[in-house]
Amino acid sequence: MAVDKFERIEKKFWMTSGQFEMLEKVLEKHMTVDQYGLSTIRNIYCDTDDYYLIRKSIERPNFKEKLRIRSYSVFKDDTEVYVEIKRKLNDIGYKRRIRIPYGDAVRLLEGRDISTGNMQIRAELAEFIRRYKPVQKVYLTYDRVAMFGKDEPSLRITMDRNIRCSLYHDGMDFSTTGRTVRSDNSDVLMEIKANGRLPEWLTAAMSDLKIYQAPFSKIGTAFTEIIAPELKLS
Repeated sequence: MAVDKFERIEKKFWMTSGQFEMLEKVLEKHMTVDQYGLSTIRNIYCDTDDYYLIRKSIERPNFKEKLRIRSYSVFKDDTEVYVEIKRKLNDIGYKRRIRIPYGDAVRLLEGRDISTGNMQIRAELAEFIRRYKPVQKVYLTYDRVAMFGKDEPSLRITMDRNIRCSLYHDGMDFSTTGRTVRSDNSDVLMEIKANGRLPEWLTAAMSDLKIYQAPFSKIGTAFTEIIAPELKLS
């Protein structure tokens, strides 16, 4: 059964391909790759006309929130997508989402009523949309391997590479890759999501390999390095 609500600690770490290869040997003993294996994650970030939500996030406040549409295939009207409100308070991430056809997601953004998805979360999304009036702004995609703990299923680790972005526009070709967000595209972004403290075997392995926590926002970096200069935003 799909989980529609999340509350967990989230930490990010950058590593080189060499560090990843060594850490992978440790992870294989304790983690299982999820059913998707290596997959391409496609996101459309929704924001106000002046990119208020992304700009606020870049300031690294104690609390921030954003709205995105996530798909595991190319966006079409009948593609099943997740419409998600992501909030973060300090190191704790909260996510509320519904799974609906992309066409319904567009209708929801337009303030129209839909009948699909969890009613309570749908109402929360409608309120968020009434408050901010967001529209589809940035397309961001990357290649991911996700794992969960063999003995601790709530422990989840994702490895992301090849992060790309482009401005969203009507009729855009979602098969295009966009511009690379990070200059060294061989590096790996690891995100650890856990309900409590990280297991000792994991912290010991990262310490041995000199893998350190590095705050990083994919959408924030995409906006600062690519979107804002392209639009000549100050």
